[in-house]
Amino acid sequence: MNIVIIGSSAAGLSCLNTLCKISPQANITIISAEKYPPYCRCLLTYYLGNAMPEQELTITKPADYPSNVQFILGQKAEHIDPQRKTVRLLDGRELGYDKLLIAVGADAIKPRYCAEGKRTFTLRYLDDAKKIAEATKGRAVVSGGGFIGIKTAYGLLGRNIKTNMVITSPYLLAMVLDETSARHLEKDITGMGIGIITGEDVIDIGLGNDELKVYLSSGRELETDVVVAGKGVKPSVDLAQASGIKVNEGISVNEFLETSAPDVFAAGDCCATMDLARNKLQAIGLWPTAMEEGYFAALNMSGAGARYPGSIGMNSLKTKAFHLISAGILKGEPGLTVYEKHIPSRKQFRKIAFRGDVPVGMAFYNCPEEAGLFVSLIKKALPLMVNPEKVVNGDVSISDIMKPL
Repeated sequence: MNIVIIGSSAAGLSCLNTLCKISPQANITIISAEKYPPYCRCLLTYYLGNAMPEQELTITKPADYPSNVQFILGQKAEHIDPQRKTVRLLDGRELGYDKLLIAVGADAIKPRYCAEGKRTFTLRYLDDAKKIAEATKGRAVVSGGGFIGIKTAYGLLGRNIKTNMVITSPYLLAMVLDETSARHLEKDITGMGIGIITGEDVIDIGLGNDELKVYLSSGRELETDVVVAGKGVKPSVDLAQASGIKVNEGISVNEFLETSAPDVFAAGDCCATMDLARNKLQAIGLWPTAMEEGYFAALNMSGAGARYPGSIGMNSLKTKAFHLISAGILKGEPGLTVYEKHIPSRKQFRKIAFRGDVPVGMAFYNCPEEAGLFVSLIKKALPLMVNPEKVVNGDVSISDIMKPL
């Protein structure tokens, strides 16, 4: 059996490693548009902040695999022909397949002002991090106040770059936190030396000899070396769409991660799977979720018929000053009841959200000990049998709640 995997990040690599165990005789070709061996994209901000050398980003190397596994690096897959069961590469080569996995991930959202000629970047790939590091002398502007923007700003701080964050919302993480909780976060971030400008947006970039002029919506101007847009990501669907494969929120897949094309599967940030908290199909752009989907895709490419149960959105933000873990839904949907407890003396808060008596979201700040267990509780979608107030107050151990489940 000939298997082709397009994409060598979390989902593609997970699929490959699983296939090597369960279908060791299969001939597998893994294609990556990047020239680097598989690396951990989650760690790019650590690399940017000089906290991790490039070689430590690498997860595995082509030489680690048997001879029936071939890596094609630095080549983009241009077209899939589901009738002929072929993949055409940018250099004109065609590869035949019996089973195919699309694991091309997500693309960074690029505002209209984002152009490399203006020293404006996104941070999605290793080459992005290298270009940002090379172009930055001492000042940077990060546009965006979500998890990506905060992690990028913290990475730049590690490089001793004076950084200002520009965010359109009135406070950070507005899609996750309420204003009270966000102010705790902002206080810790500004205390580290990162500037925060709220209620503003970057509308244009002016390029001078040695510096950029950043024009904000209020008319205010900032001077900087680089601008990094941290406006989130969107599923990469162009390859599938151009090949006649159905697309909705991402590449459409069924519970077995099969696309609309026979023997073509999709996994990772590029596809829409069941969000267990929202109870709907949605692209969940997370490394652990992509790993899970790659594993299930491998099982089903080998004929196991294993249903992928779905996942929930999660994120973790850890710095020298604070540790925030969030998952599921905390706001933005009707019918949610949110419980929270702030303990200023410990710089802590707990927030949990319910739909009826079923937990669907959480955010723990500087109290990560039982966050993972609460994530498991959300995934199980079972009613909480204790008073939620006791949970946010820390009066009840979540491990005790989980024992009977």
